[in-house]
Amino acid sequence: MMHRAAVSALLLLVGCQQKMADQPSYKPLTPCVFFADGRSERPAVAGTVARGHLQTDVALFSGRRTGKSGEPRGAIAPAVIQPQTGTSGAAKQKNDQYGDFVDAFPFAMSEAVLRHGRDRFTIYCVVCHDPIGTGQGKIVERGYTAPPSYHVERLRTVPAGYLFAVISEGYGSMPSYGEQIPVRDRWAIAGYVRALQASQHFPEASWPPGKSAGSGVPRAGEKSP
Repeated sequence: MMHRAAVSALLLLVGCQQKMADQPSYKPLTPCVFFADGRSERPAVAGTVARGHLQTDVALFSGRRTGKSGEPRGAIAPAVIQPQTGTSGAAKQKNDQYGDFVDAFPFAMSEAVLRHGRDRFTIYCVVCHDPIGTGQGKIVERGYTAPPSYHVERLRTVPAGYLFAVISEGYGSMPSYGEQIPVRDRWAIAGYVRALQASQHFPEASWPPGKSAGSGVPRAGEKSP
């Protein structure tokens, strides 16, 4: 009797499993006559955000200030006519070109973050910008378009958000690295660029005791020893 009950239970389990395995679900890209558009795949509900992609911090994810609509302000666009340096026109152009970008970093640029930024810079940037950021990297030596030096006055005074946006979106011959480099790593690189700029323009009168220009580290525009 017990044997018959066990066999019956097994048969019921097999039947249940088979019914579950043969569900009327669609394989990817299979046509469907049920829906008016003939597609089995249904479009995402309007406003749907993938898990981990809710980018509510505009400054962190774009490097820009928040506009009236809640969207990032402005876009990177080079000026066609360059006014004379030091004039009111130059000041207005700078505000128009860089005023949409945040000045401050969205998180602290600690020593650990800057070290990480240096590592990412070495991986992604040094081939064009060279180790100290003068724009004379190895592929530039082989004919690629030379980027500007980080040490020109314009790039030394741009907002931190502008550096982040250029890394994210590209500029001129420089491609976008938004897909290759995570957001916080891009900020770390921007922080390291600021550190490079400071290293080449730090007032010698403010150097700690025992430090001097004869340390063997090349300045911008100098050749390595």
